[in-house]
Amino acid sequence: MKNEVLVIDDNFDIRNLISNILKDKNYKVREAANYDQASFEIDKQLPDIAIIDVKLDKGDKDGIDLLKKIKKITDLVPVIMISGHANVEMAVESLKLGAYEFITKPFATEQLLNFISRALENVSLRRENIQ
Repeated sequence: MKNEVLVIDDNFDIRNLISNILKDKNYKVREAANYDQASFEIDKQLPDIAIIDVKLDKGDKDGIDLLKKIKKITDLVPVIMISGHANVEMAVESLKLGAYEFITKPFATEQLLNFISRALENVSLRRENIQ
């Protein structure tokens, strides 16, 4: 079974780049460009993992709000936060709220794939322990 990744970024080029990298590695990918689209996708079906840009579409809500939304539903969906405007406080806040990892743009493809693989493995082990 393919793992499903929800890629949330308001920048089409970044979203497309991440999605194509993941599709090349046989992940099933869904995309969202803003908070409302992402919220709809999360409500429709939780992904196996989410990659969320911190800053989204000039609206009131951002990637941190999506992280909180996912973590309120379950702790078994790892979230990797990404940002091109990162600072230490933003990274620390994300990790305190339950993000699995925080990556700054631009990022190395191998770094992203490694974090995804480790996050999915971690959740798989946690699910086994629960059972």
